[in-house]
Parts: sequence; structure tokens; C-alpha cells
Amino acid sequence: MPRWSVKPPKDDASYFDLMSRAIFTAGLNWRMVEKKWPDFRKAFDGFSPAKVSKFSDRDVKALMNNTLIIRNEKKIWATIENARAVVDLEKEHGSLRNYIDSFGNREKLLLEDLPRRFKFMGP
Repeated sequence: MPRWSVKPPKDDASYFDLMSRAIFTAGLNWRMVEKKWPDFRKAFDGFSPAKVSKFSDRDVKALMNNTLIIRNEKKIWATIENARAVVDLEKEHGSLRNYIDSFGNREKLLLEDLPRRFKFMGP
């Protein structure tokens, strides 16, 4: 079990970091992703949703040339689109945590809503 799954996120950037790590780990060895994660944090501006949401084609091209990270264009674009979704949720709910809390004990509804709002995010 990846050790990063045990620490609860403290803010939206931490949630976004965790979500993105799950996306890049899918189909790969989590230990390999874990070793590269500090470079991912640098490449994705500390996983600040506000910053990543503004990434452009030019930024994607730079990321695709960054040999320190996993260069999967679909996952990179999903990360950018997810940053935009987090920014939208911050406007709507105040924070990603508030969005999650708005479901209360209706976890099934949250798990149905996540893939609707986020790319490459399933239950």
C-alpha cells in the first residue's frame, strides 16, 4: 500500500496533489511514481490548482519534454482539467473539502459525482 494514502490532505493543493498522484500511478508501479513525485511537484507548481488550471499547450509541451516525470499526455491534460474543476469547486463550495463534506454520509453519491467532475477519477 502506498504510504501517501495515509495522510489526510490539509488543503486543496494537498487534495489535488493526492488526486494527481492517483492518476499518474494508475497502471504503473506506485514506487516508481513515488520516487518521481518531488519532480512532479516542481513541474506542476506545487499542485496549486490556481496555477495548474492556467497551464496551456505550451506548458504541456514542456511537460512532455521533462524527462524527470512520467510523460503521458492524457494524464497531463487530465491533471490540468482537474485543476480547473478544483478551482470551479472552490468558487461553488469555498474549497474541495467543503464539496466533499457537502455529501455528508452519502458516500455513494460522492463516488458517483467524482467521475462526472474529474478526469480519470473513479470510485
